[in-house]
Amino acid sequence: MSSSVRIVGRPSPVPRWTDKLADRWERWSALATYLREVQQWQMVQVESVASESLRILSLLPDPSVADAFQGRGLVVGYVQSGKTANYTAVAARAADAGYRMVIVLSGIHDSLRNQTQRRLERELVHSPEHSDATGLNQPWLTLTSSTEDFKEPPLEWLDQKATFLAIVKKNTSVLQKLDAWLAEAALRLDSIPLLVIDDEADQASINTKGNRPVDPAMEDDAGDEDSGTKPSPTNDLIRSILARAPKASYVAYTATPFANLLINPEAVDRRVGADLFPKDFVVQLPRPQGYTGTEELFGVSAQGRKVLNIVPPGDVAMLKAKRKRQAKEVVIGLDPAPGIPESLVDAVLTFCLAVAVRKARGMAGQANTMLVHVSQLTTDQERVAHALEEQVALWCDATRQGQDIELLLFAPIWSEMKIGMTSVPDDASVLREAVRILHSLVVVRLNSVAGEDLEYDTKPGRHIIAVGGNRLSRGLTLEGLTVSYFLRTASMCDTLLQMARWYGFRLGYEDLIRIWTTDGIASWFSELALVEQSLRDSIIALARAGRRPDQMAIRLRAHSKLLLTARNKATTAAANIDSWSGEHPQTVLLPLSDSSRLRRNFVVTEQLVRDVGGLRPVVGGLLARDVQPEIVIAFLRDYQGHDDAVAFRADLIADWIAERCAADELTDWSVFVASPSAGRTQSVGGLEIGLVKRRRVGTESIGILLDPAHEGVDLPGGASTYRRPSGEYDAEAMRSARPPTQGLLIVYPLDPDYMGLDSSTPVIALALSLPQTSDVATKWIVNSMVANG
Repeated sequence: MSSSVRIVGRPSPVPRWTDKLADRWERWSALATYLREVQQWQMVQVESVASESLRILSLLPDPSVADAFQGRGLVVGYVQSGKTANYTAVAARAADAGYRMVIVLSGIHDSLRNQTQRRLERELVHSPEHSDATGLNQPWLTLTSSTEDFKEPPLEWLDQKATFLAIVKKNTSVLQKLDAWLAEAALRLDSIPLLVIDDEADQASINTKGNRPVDPAMEDDAGDEDSGTKPSPTNDLIRSILARAPKASYVAYTATPFANLLINPEAVDRRVGADLFPKDFVVQLPRPQGYTGTEELFGVSAQGRKVLNIVPPGDVAMLKAKRKRQAKEVVIGLDPAPGIPESLVDAVLTFCLAVAVRKARGMAGQANTMLVHVSQLTTDQERVAHALEEQVALWCDATRQGQDIELLLFAPIWSEMKIGMTSVPDDASVLREAVRILHSLVVVRLNSVAGEDLEYDTKPGRHIIAVGGNRLSRGLTLEGLTVSYFLRTASMCDTLLQMARWYGFRLGYEDLIRIWTTDGIASWFSELALVEQSLRDSIIALARAGRRPDQMAIRLRAHSKLLLTARNKATTAAANIDSWSGEHPQTVLLPLSDSSRLRRNFVVTEQLVRDVGGLRPVVGGLLARDVQPEIVIAFLRDYQGHDDAVAFRADLIADWIAERCAADELTDWSVFVASPSAGRTQSVGGLEIGLVKRRRVGTESIGILLDPAHEGVDLPGGASTYRRPSGEYDAEAMRSARPPTQGLLIVYPLDPDYMGLDSSTPVIALALSLPQTSDVATKWIVNSMVANG
């Protein structure tokens, strides 16, 4: 048998309660038809949602059973990745299965609730009905509307043969109305199994206070009036709503589940019952085809274009400082208006060019959006929005006076922007169209004071500069987003990731995405990519182990600068950093300002090349096999990384490898030196090596270093044996395929010129591809209330 063929045994499928439903998927079939025929989804997309929604439903309790139940689960997606499509499908299937009331908790802002209401009405309520011979055709009856949140309808409504749907804002006054109405309907709820879907479930839903003791004798004299002994208001109401129904399931949806995974699984309140810890399941949704994420923006595929642009500190100060308006004559010209820094000018002009390119690619008539997120303060937002309107007006007046904006403003931006684009229209047409776009820009203020909205449905095809703060941070979809100007700082990983609205589906214009941010925020996002991937790997490991979340703690990688979530949401967190089993640590922070350290790392790399010997050409570089672990350990101990690095601490990793060797693991190493065929070369240890191009995203940070294909260079059949159905390389599968004895060290000699360094010495960056070792269960941040394995 060829060594390149992998035989994977498949166990017999475990029977699921949903199997008995067979072809009784009336509402799901109606939704699937809508997605195919109206939304023009590809069959592979519909099939993916079909399988994932069925998997999630099968993990919930069967609503037809006689006994009462309280189900708890968590679904983890990607930021702006189609979570709504998934929970809409789950709602349809749940209704088919016998859940007769579906409540969707849709964020904390009216804009998101209204947006969700319109979408679910379109896709569930008003999609074509498909009756079948079993007589299961119960219509949806909505308890909310696109303009009104929940208001107590007559209780007699619940006597109808219908499936009830409510899209509710996570606002305590609204939830109190819903809870009180359900309390009055108690007798009717015996025959109405309830499904609560919590969108953005790590926002407002987490209990940051206490629980009333189950034994009232343990409560202090203040009793229930003591806010410290009862759950925080929103959490208390969600749990109360669930407790009203004898049969109830709760499914949390979020892309940033750090707080949800750190809920105390044993927490119970005397009045409202168990907390929202996902005791039954955690499901990681697959990465959708066509999704633009960290890899596309900061990884290998983005190296040819300047996606990320650093905003100088002076520009940040200009936008956030309070300014007094000065009465002076306004001279119409091309210089920036007062209050608009040059970096924001460049971003606006780039947005106009991006819209022009989209139109040239056949996307005329579609909405286009630029995000400006400078501060959470509405006063800052108003000042920036007003200054932008003034600037655009000045440019438009200048064109009417005959000034050549095409040549003076747009041409210099375009000459750099078009580098690395997949298809480039002719310069003249793009520049002409960009000027026309400039004249049609609309500045929209998205905050509670202004009360404006994006109005994509009622005013289609607009070119919007959306200026806002918290309303831009979660859930809200920004259609046709290409340019983001982002200065908002945060102290938590979950908060920062949710603000990254540039992630999502950008089919046909992925190469037009540009981001302006600060040096510090850029470096945070580089490390966040590793935090995210570690989380997803751990969720997959939980599923493969066949364990529930209350049986095996999901481990979370720490960030060197940020908390994973707010401290009051992470009271069960326990840190333990002593294993890199199954990981792929890489140097995303590099000592780029320390020339002596860079030189030393190059010298020790030359010694490594000489020590391993036998480097042979393979696709993408040079490979040596059967390298002694002592050589790798010595090299890592000599290598000097960035002082602030957490993801890659070479000295700690070297110590860990030595410990694993003592346990007869990681005893057989391969060393791969990346060496692209194109570009500059450099002599390293007597060998001519091609220099790798990686762009800086901060003063001392790069995006993603590791090319996924490189993790399989030493495996049987190579990396091409490990591909997902989408064609992407499956690096996690490569690591899983490694025997516990086999490790891979990957050396990237980076081109200093491409990184803008004043040095001729290549920057040595490192990555490791590590197998599952026997100490897999003892690392990083875990929920201390759950067994670690």
